Amino acid sequence: MKLYSIRPFLIYCLSVFISTCSFAQTTLSAQDRKESKDASETKTLFKGGVSPKIKSFGLSFAPLVQFGQLGPQQGGILALHLNNKWEIGASFLGSMRHRNEIYSNDLRQNFSALSLAYTPNANKLVHLSFPLMIGVIRYQDDAILASMPGPGGRFDNFYWRNGRNAFGIQPGINAELNVHKYIRLFAGANYRLAVGNDELPELSGLSGQIGLKVGFFNQKINKK
Repeated sequence: MKLYSIRPFLIYCLSVFISTCSFAQTTLSAQDRKESKDASETKTLFKGGVSPKIKSFGLSFAPLVQFGQLGPQQGGILALHLNNKWEIGASFLGSMRHRNEIYSNDLRQNFSALSLAYTPNANKLVHLSFPLMIGVIRYQDDAILASMPGPGGRFDNFYWRNGRNAFGIQPGINAELNVHKYIRLFAGANYRLAVGNDELPELSGLSGQIGLKVGFFNQKINKK
């Protein structure tokens, strides 16, 4: 009699146990499928994953001048801004026109480079930026100039650009002032190092720099 009275209870407990195991297995399977999907999902720069890595962007052009051991130079930087911190672009710096005159003893040169920069606190009124240029230095070849007609060689002030070259790297530090939402004034110092078979002491040196960034710097990317 007691056995028959306990049997329904045992059946009930067994049913609950089986149901619990089945539910747990279903939950784990769903979780495994989700983790597998997350692991196999391709992460992208602008969309995908937990959150987009690029939250804002910008574009600017910065005319600038340099002065120091390399002599006066002028040029500009065209840069893409990411997250209001990183910059990547192209830059050019070249000897100013008066250095191309025949009475100048300075080595005429230009620097075409990939331009990178990191600005940790760009929203502050005054903040620091850490630029880096990596590229090619071209400089005059006296042998070529001497063989060309005219006081400065063929094509006068421009033929020296076809002279010799060296690899150059130029790290620096700038202080920036947010003049306007679309304008930043900057000034700082840098050191250019020339390396390679054609390196010359005149290609390396310390310089000061001043310029103006004009553009938009922190355009938000809308999340969908």
